[in-house]
Amino acid sequence: MASNSLKEILDTAIHNETEAYEFYSQAVDIAKDPAAKAALKEFAAIELKHKTRLENFDLNEIGNEHHTVHHTQHDFNLSQYLMDKEITPDSTIQDIMIHAMKREESAYKFYNDMAKVVTSVEVKNLFEELAEEELNHKVRIETEYDDVIYKEF
Repeated sequence: MASNSLKEILDTAIHNETEAYEFYSQAVDIAKDPAAKAALKEFAAIELKHKTRLENFDLNEIGNEHHTVHHTQHDFNLSQYLMDKEITPDSTIQDIMIHAMKREESAYKFYNDMAKVVTSVEVKNLFEELAEEELNHKVRIETEYDDVIYKEF
């Protein structure tokens, strides 16, 4: 495939944000630590805002010439950004936080990679902003992980 449409990429991003929202919403019910619960609720709300932002992005306003992503035999590795691990009632807070870190890292990589290959300045800016937010989430979860998990040692 010589190019992906921005619509396909935005649809993938929306799908990823929906999965992230659902993950954090489920993890709230599993987590026992009040600080972790509060952080997970906040992350769920943030992911829902990301989804809404992506859904409201109007590709028609940026012109048809920007509706493709040009690359030369570049593999987007989109499958690596899809989450397949289920969180169960047996999951510990450590399991949840590790999965959350990996999810945020994957989201960061997705937006960062897409920002490098899109031709639309508007879409590039959107992806760069979302990449920065996802990286901030990861750092925050890592900090919370350090506070919650390592305090037991």
